Amino acid sequence: MSVKLTRRQQEVLSKLLDLYHEGGEPIHYTTLAKHLRISPVSAYEMLRLLEAHGMVEAEHQRPDQPGGPGRPTIAFRPTLAAVRRLRTLAGSDLRNEEEWQQVKKRILQQIENYRDKDLESLLDKLLEHIPGENVSLPNLANITTAILLNLNLMDEHEDITNVRKAFLNRELSVAASISALIGLGFSLAISKRLYFRLGSLLLSRAGQILSAVSTLNAEKLNRLADLLREVVRA
Repeated sequence: MSVKLTRRQQEVLSKLLDLYHEGGEPIHYTTLAKHLRISPVSAYEMLRLLEAHGMVEAEHQRPDQPGGPGRPTIAFRPTLAAVRRLRTLAGSDLRNEEEWQQVKKRILQQIENYRDKDLESLLDKLLEHIPGENVSLPNLANITTAILLNLNLMDEHEDITNVRKAFLNRELSVAASISALIGLGFSLAISKRLYFRLGSLLLSRAGQILSAVSTLNAEKLNRLADLLREVVRA
């Protein structure tokens, strides 16, 4: 039986995996703490907990100079189980830019085809292939696009206008913009102001959607944000 990771544990594991792929060597817990903006003690304790779950391995590194001062330091590397877990949480991954461009082209073409037709039919089209278990980057693209398009069915409330403005003018960081959009979607779903099928999907899959977003690295966040900016302009 697989261990259930908290959202914070997933964030730590995802960042460790990113840093490990960038440098190709085990990551010292103080380095991870700096990137996550948490204390070294918190990073160390979280990594030890992930080690107990079989998600990371600790490695004792000796000083560069044999017989030199200082004690061995402890660095951590993600295990194969960690890689598999994050891929499962984020759904099937995209292997290259070409695959992402195909996803992007499909979504923008769907918008173009339905430009003068029933918007609810377009929302149904976007949501029809969301799987029952995992939420992948293409799925997130469909879901967030559907939220943005749904805003076109609604009156111009301040919160809705601000989210559109943030995407177009890059007023927020990429992560903050996407989080704001999804958060607004949840809020509108709770108040039953979203298209019913979209609202039902958001409320029933909230944990999976948030987990999938939390595992996206900077490259994937930027891909998603660029798509959403094109959707806003369309």
